[in-house]
Amino acid sequence: MSMYQTNSDRLLHAVIADERLINFYGYNPDDYNSISDALNSDIAVIQAIAQIINRNEQKATEREIYNEVSNFLKTNI
Repeated sequence: MSMYQTNSDRLLHAVIADERLINFYGYNPDDYNSISDALNSDIAVIQAIAQIINRNEQKATEREIYNEVSNFLKTNI
């Protein structure tokens, strides 16, 4: 059985498994098995990726997602 519960969880892991992101931010992708794990991360880029995936799953518009993630990154980076 897969350790990922949803397609969103699998998508999250596919994105955060990128070696360049791992090297730059110094995280372990195995620490984030679900969207909720990533949304609670201390690493802003992990949270932003999770927000994009989560809001897309909730059928938010591209503009809504852009504005939310942009504002989040402005206040947290």
